[in-house]
Amino acid sequence: MSDAQDSTSPKRVSKLRYWAAGVALLFIGLAFWGLKSLLPGLPEIHPVDLAAAELVWGKAQPADYDLTVKIAGRQTGELKVSVRKGAATGMTRNGTPMRQERTWEPWTVPGMFETLSTDFDNRERAVEKFGVEPGSIHMRCEFDPKYGFPKHYLHQIYGRHQDLEWTVTEFVVH
Repeated sequence: MSDAQDSTSPKRVSKLRYWAAGVALLFIGLAFWGLKSLLPGLPEIHPVDLAAAELVWGKAQPADYDLTVKIAGRQTGELKVSVRKGAATGMTRNGTPMRQERTWEPWTVPGMFETLSTDFDNRERAVEKFGVEPGSIHMRCEFDPKYGFPKHYLHQIYGRHQDLEWTVTEFVVH
């Protein structure tokens, strides 16, 4: 049998079809995964959304609360923060007490609002700060309807591996 006949044999064509179908399914799966990662289900937020959430917090603003935050992305872990009389009084990270008080404040509700505000400022200066266009930075957030705190926040910089995500898994007012 000649080489030309061998390359078009039914057995060879069948193997090529399976291979092509496998590659096509792989690309479809990758495309679906890519779209899912681009649209995580959280709404894109703007400074006006942050201002509205801060107003809700300002009206409810409990002075004493504990919150638990799960962090994912470039940082990971679980934080537990205690706030009394409006000030952070302690924090643990993965069960270990954090001794440096300067690390507590960013994880209070006002500290979270400050983080979002800073992220908006940094997005305006994206080329200078991250070497990307402002449209490459996406901020998505769900705010708690009763208290206004950022319940689930996702900060993504497309083209860079600097995503940050947090979810408040517990919020207890005392």
